[in-house]
Amino acid sequence: MFAKFFRLVTLALLFLSSMAVAQAVKPYRVLFVISDQWKDPRSFLVSGNGEFQTLVTMFKSWGIPFDILRLDQTILDPNHFTNFDGSAKYGAILWDAPNEISADDSALITEAVEKRHISLVALGNRVKQPAIQRLLGIRYLGEYMHSSHATVEGASFILRGLPGDLREQGPSIITLHRPQVELVEARALASAGGRPQITERDLGDDTRAIWIGGDSDQMLLYQPIRTALRRAVTEAIGYSLGKTWTKNVVLTMDDLGNAQNAWLEHWHYPALTQEQIRRYMIEPLKAHNAVLSINTVPGFVDDKQRRIVPTWQQQFTDEFGTRHDYVSTKRGLDEGIAAGVFEIQSHGWTHMQPDLTSDPGWWGTPTDGERAEIGWYREFYDVRRDKEITGAEQKFHMQQSADWLKAEFGAFPLEFSTGGNGVSRSPDNNTWRIAAEVGYGYYGGYLGKDLAVEGRADSNAEFGGSDDVPLLLPAPPDGHDRGIANNPEGFAKVFDRYPGHRFIGLNEYIGYQHAAIRNVTTDGKAVKLAVSYDPHYCRALIAKKSTWDLHLSDWMLAKVKGAGIWVDGKKVGAAQQELTAVPVEAGAQDHVIEIHP
Repeated sequence: MFAKFFRLVTLALLFLSSMAVAQAVKPYRVLFVISDQWKDPRSFLVSGNGEFQTLVTMFKSWGIPFDILRLDQTILDPNHFTNFDGSAKYGAILWDAPNEISADDSALITEAVEKRHISLVALGNRVKQPAIQRLLGIRYLGEYMHSSHATVEGASFILRGLPGDLREQGPSIITLHRPQVELVEARALASAGGRPQITERDLGDDTRAIWIGGDSDQMLLYQPIRTALRRAVTEAIGYSLGKTWTKNVVLTMDDLGNAQNAWLEHWHYPALTQEQIRRYMIEPLKAHNAVLSINTVPGFVDDKQRRIVPTWQQQFTDEFGTRHDYVSTKRGLDEGIAAGVFEIQSHGWTHMQPDLTSDPGWWGTPTDGERAEIGWYREFYDVRRDKEITGAEQKFHMQQSADWLKAEFGAFPLEFSTGGNGVSRSPDNNTWRIAAEVGYGYYGGYLGKDLAVEGRADSNAEFGGSDDVPLLLPAPPDGHDRGIANNPEGFAKVFDRYPGHRFIGLNEYIGYQHAAIRNVTTDGKAVKLAVSYDPHYCRALIAKKSTWDLHLSDWMLAKVKGAGIWVDGKKVGAAQQELTAVPVEAGAQDHVIEIHP
């Protein structure tokens, strides 16, 4: 009798324990599971322009914290999914693994979802594994070309507010690969040509299994699908805290301080004066409460001394008879910084080859001879000799640029941009990797201590100006100080072209990408997030007020509706709708955002 009673009590306690786990607030962190898409054996550089690079770019831009588990290098272990105390480490798994997995790995993934209550979000044709299909509640049949568009079926949180045709706001492609699945235990949220394309299965009160179908190579090029993915993460975890970039523009201008405008005949123009900078740049920026990120070159290639000298000390007449006053240019830059409308970023140290001596040589050559070769004016790939610049040489130039700009303007530049887009790409000499090591935070893609993302040549055209990524716009007329010298009135026209837009500095975007968000709660029953601003990468967010989007799924809102939203102990609102803008005051590096009565 006692043994039977003991077993009943034990079963009851296990049941209550299971319920308690299911009711706990999910951790705000996502685990990417991939196969072999990450080509860098060091697991640092993300490149290749595939869906994996797009996912990393989007999640960094959204501000959603994540880790990456690559099955080609990792032995899957139960501890991948748990904290020190045995609790779940993640709120959701993002499944982007196309290759087969073993029976043991299938069991571990199933345990993470069914026993640890970690929700599952799977993409495209990455659902060929039987265990993943079972969790999603679908059966994978195959993948074939088809012209049909995915369209919304009925009401759901994931697709709420999206257009009926989910291939709007993207490239015009006649036919794409369309995965075919059958519903087993899931429900269809969208279909294409009679085939389910987005599905959801409730695995419990707070656990979801979601499949977002489509052509894995193309689907994320469409804004509605990217939005559906972002909403799926919120649905899977119950909440999200991130950033949306609708109608945000980052203006950039290259080449201030560059020596090539004095030496290169076809790119020849005088350095801008303080008066030009004030009238044609500072005044329009101030009038529109806008910021301009200026990629500058602090090292001037002095042909007479055959050495690099500080740009902003130079006053001379070049061989074409043009007068250059970089001292006046510097005063204009200082004026714009003081007015809060300029950010100084790095365009390299010199914008020119490190080796100006070896054959065929640049020093002392005539302006219509070797000096006219454009290859000399590329700093991080030797275009003249068609070879890479060594990693050590690049690192020296990057560090010199940062040090000299900090000495001149008082701050480490957070963006790095190569002159003429000359870059080295081999693993040992990769320009993005080295820039991240030096401490830059952005070069066409995220750079950090954790990883570096190669900037995609087409990423701004595909994503820029969307909810996901601000529009990175070369400042008119031509994205360079040359445009101001030749057509000074052209710069201010940008504000007429983008009415109602917010012109932010690149430092702000970098700050949100690098903000660290983590759960801080002892009982697992409250939404309580610590938001930390790194003093190096996030200085723009420390200096002024920042704003985050708190997003609640329907099932989470039902639990917390009416509860207060608090920031650093001060009530700033209440949980009354799915989306709330949460303000964070300036001045501190660490903040706490929480929901409680």
